[in-house]
Amino acid sequence: MNQAIQFIDRLEFREPSHQLVFFAQVTGMLVECIIDLRKLGLQDESHATQHFDKYRFDYEECAEQLIEDETYNSAGQIEVNLVDLC
Repeated sequence: MNQAIQFIDRLEFREPSHQLVFFAQVTGMLVECIIDLRKLGLQDESHATQHFDKYRFDYEECAEQLIEDETYNSAGQIEVNLVDLC
């Protein structure tokens, strides 16, 4: 585990874009980690939160690797996909 990357207990559900966002702190900078819920078929916050709670450590591990590889999108976010969890 990279100690320069810490995941904080903050989770946001973004309705219009159907995204679930969790946050990492990387050397003092807050980084949004995005999960596209449309790919998962999860349409509401309750189901999305339950899904994230179930796979939280998998998502965080995947996001950590993407951050270490500096795989940021043009908005400076990390996009975590299902394929990344396999």
